[in-house]
Amino acid sequence: MKWSKWEENPVNPAKKFQKKGWCPMVNFVGKYPRQLDDRGRFILPAKIRDKLSGTVYITQSHVDNCLNLYTEEEWEVIANKVRALPTVTDRNAAALQRKLFGNAISCDLDKQGRIPLNQELIDFAKMTKDIMLVGVNAKLEIWDAEEWQKASDAIDSDAVIEGIAKYEINI
Repeated sequence: MKWSKWEENPVNPAKKFQKKGWCPMVNFVGKYPRQLDDRGRFILPAKIRDKLSGTVYITQSHVDNCLNLYTEEEWEVIANKVRALPTVTDRNAAALQRKLFGNAISCDLDKQGRIPLNQELIDFAKMTKDIMLVGVNAKLEIWDAEEWQKASDAIDSDAVIEGIAKYEINI
């Protein structure tokens, strides 16, 4: 092993070294029904908790009425991309930065594996007691259960097939 290919891991001290330029990636898959408690918290399933280390970030989706949960590592990747945008000279870039970061929260799981949501995020996603966590590769979407069912039912199979062809995905 050549040590020059390794560097200290600044995000997760438990994993002392990582390959240079490498970011550990978490892939979220599956659907998990959950419930919000009276204080706006929900318990992450053990399968999901085991993939997380440290802080998670939650923000409003820019596409749907749901929330997006990102790992600390994935959030850093997004933050670096947004940081490189010309926000001083491009109003769209500045608006994206304000919406993404201004509506986000950062939090740590408590000892019971709960994630707290603030009222603003709950209202944005039209959440009631029953929610659905949906794994979407590098992020976890958090939906009101009824809103998820409507969105899921509205997915057009032809559009999915067209997307597979358009983006040249072999599955």
